[in-house]
Amino acid sequence: MYKFIKSLYCLRLLSTVGLVSFSAMSLANATIDEQVVAAVSKKTVTIEEDFQSWKNFHSVTGKCRVAFPQAPEHVKQNMTLEEDEYDMQYDVYVAAEKNKHAVFMVLIAQYPPYVNESNAELSLECFLNGILTQHPNNQLVFADLIDIQGYKGMDFFIKTKGVFFKGRAVMAGNSLYLVAMECEEAHYKDHKFNYFINSFQLVK
Repeated sequence: MYKFIKSLYCLRLLSTVGLVSFSAMSLANATIDEQVVAAVSKKTVTIEEDFQSWKNFHSVTGKCRVAFPQAPEHVKQNMTLEEDEYDMQYDVYVAAEKNKHAVFMVLIAQYPPYVNESNAELSLECFLNGILTQHPNNQLVFADLIDIQGYKGMDFFIKTKGVFFKGRAVMAGNSLYLVAMECEEAHYKDHKFNYFINSFQLVK
């Protein structure tokens, strides 16, 4: 049977450009009973059935909506920025599939007022560089600047030794939103990633 995720992403927030970086999550190894696999493989599941059990989630403080495979766990922290009079706040919401094949997360980081949309592209680029430099095996597959509901965003895809980390970052005002899915390469399902990423909406 699968073990639950042992740890959340390790976060390191830097003050100069509003950079968010983290290390890739290690999914717990597991053994699966062969009879269970055989039974599951005989059942044909449609794309619609895949998402019937997903939960619509609304973060009132984060001003966003998104769908998770199950109710997410929530971690909230404040970080005092050195040489600065402001505190940085961030919320992380994480939910794994019941079979633990993939993990879905939304991170909302609220930066000091002086970090705003005029710094959006630079903040997004620094965010991406922060991820890539966390581990020498991190490889960038693609990164594209996009527009999301009138805000600057970036779609990205990073892989590390057979682990995929794929998602979207959006800079709205002085808040950075990170919406991402992580899984082993063998368990990646494009339709699940698209459903998750397209369910994300900023709300007022």
